[in-house]
This record gives sequence, C-alpha cells and structure tokens, in this order.
Amino acid sequence: MVTSTRARFGQFVHRRRRLLNLTQDQVTAAGGPSDAAQTRAENGTGPDPSIETLRKLDVALRWAPGSAARTLDGGHPTPLEALDGDERAPSSRPLTLGPSEIPLDLDTIIEILGPHTQLTRLSVAHPEVPGLVEAAGELSRVVSKITGAYVTRLLEVNGGPAGPRQPLVEFAFGHLLEEPSTVTDPRELEEARYRRFLYGRGEDLDAATRERFWRRWEDAVKLVATDDPERSGDAEVTA
Repeated sequence: MVTSTRARFGQFVHRRRRLLNLTQDQVTAAGGPSDAAQTRAENGTGPDPSIETLRKLDVALRWAPGSAARTLDGGHPTPLEALDGDERAPSSRPLTLGPSEIPLDLDTIIEILGPHTQLTRLSVAHPEVPGLVEAAGELSRVVSKITGAYVTRLLEVNGGPAGPRQPLVEFAFGHLLEEPSTVTDPRELEEARYRRFLYGRGEDLDAATRERFWRRWEDAVKLVATDDPERSGDAEVTA
C-alpha cells in the first residue's frame, strides 16, 4: 500500500531525477542507490528507504546532506545549486578563549560518584536542612550528565548503533538508556536520545534525526581513530 507520505517523497525523487535528465542507471553511477531501490523510492512501495539509501539519493540527486531524510519526514529537499558559496564551504571552527572541553578519565568520574552518593544520603536523612535537598538534586543532574557522556563514548567506540548489546552496560547504566520523559533541557534531551540511538533504541526517531545521529557517530569514530594510540578512548570523556 502506497501512503500519501511515501507518494509525496517519490514525486520529489522522480521530479529531481528528471530535472537533472538522469536515468536510473546514471543515478546509480553517480553514487546513488540501485535501480531497484530507486524504483521503490519513486513508486512508494516496500519498506521506508534506509539511511544508506537516503544518503545515496542526496549524493546522486545533488541535494544538500540530509535532504532526502527531511523530505521523507514531510519537509523539502535543498538542491546544492540553491546554496551560496559560504554555505557549500565547510564551516571553520570558531575561535575560543581557552578550551571549552577538557578530558575527564574514568578514575575521576568514580571519585565524583563517592561524594555524590554521600550527599544524596544526607539529603534523604536530613530533609530539614535548608537547601540540602535542592543541592543534592542539582548535583545528581550534573553527575548524570558526566556519566551519560562516559556511556555515550563507551557506546561510540564499541560499534555504535550496529554494535553488540552488552548486558553489563544496561545493568550498570540502564537509567541512562531509558526514554528521557522528564528531561526538559534541549541539549540534555538531544544527548539522551543520541545515547539511546547508539544502543539500538532509536526506532522512535524520525529519519532526519537518525541521519543526524548517524553522521555524529561516524564523526566520533573518525576522531577516535586519529587520537594518540596510547590514549584509551573508552576510558575518557570530555567535560
């Protein structure tokens, strides 16, 4: 059954291919998906196109990265010719006054957990102390961000969304892999969802978000690969 969403996506793909005066074979030769995958995409048949197919369509149809995924979710593609020179060129890293991140090893994280546990217990035992409960709650939020960053890096360097699911990770950090129903901060929400994606729980994400997260994971893997080989990528996070 062809849904209206898939039919709309197929029309964009078909019109773009015809606009570029390309056959399906030429699309494949330009880095696009196979003829069969193109036919399914244009006709709206079969399962939703995979991330790989969407990315190949971007390349062959000369759309800006992420356009096919965005279009599948109801948005519109961005042709490369519609971008000016500044947008096409890779953005340069902005100048900062000092490092915005510092490496934090696992031993330091463990040291932080000790006082955090003590303060949490004190806040439970003495709720009458002014500000103690609030301070413990705020510290718990910060510690969760730090341990969350560690789990994120752990999952990134161990295969990401395609990697094995280690029961030990879920046993020790299961609360960091749950749906972030109580998180309101946009950055923390993004990190929580990215972490779930790395653990293979991104089925509730739209195609554009999965594409963004996939690119982020690939960039993280490249960064780890270029690090000093004597450094332990899975025992260090940035804070």
